[in-house]
Amino acid sequence: MAIHSFSQTNPISHPLVTELNYYPEQGMLVTFPTHYDVIYFENNSSQLTINMKTILNNIGYLLDTYKETYLVITLHTSGDLAYDRLYSVADYIAMQFKIEQERIQIMLTSQEETKHYKQYEKNWKNSTELIMPKTIIVTYDPELGMY
Repeated sequence: MAIHSFSQTNPISHPLVTELNYYPEQGMLVTFPTHYDVIYFENNSSQLTINMKTILNNIGYLLDTYKETYLVITLHTSGDLAYDRLYSVADYIAMQFKIEQERIQIMLTSQEETKHYKQYEKNWKNSTELIMPKTIIVTYDPELGMY
């Protein structure tokens, strides 16, 4: 079994505050970059390994720290095993970090998307993609009384 992290950026290690030339009411925009990981299950298994949990803990920490973010969990297979895998990942993050269900979205992809994915992922049947989409937040400063 292999576990790969394809994270392009680490949201914690980069500056999170971006000010624009013009924005209404002196708003401050906080941007969280897209975060992307893939974990691989053993054949015919939905059990999470320690290595998988390490990746899920990192994602859970980000979700817990940055309440405006959310997670999309994607599989390219169908059937009972696919649902078991989706729910084992979602349940682990939700229970370990007390993340609201609304912030974790699970998704099985279409046959067309799966055909495309198969072209560059040899172990596609066992892979689960974890995507935290880019999030942009307008913040409010209570001392200045503005957004």
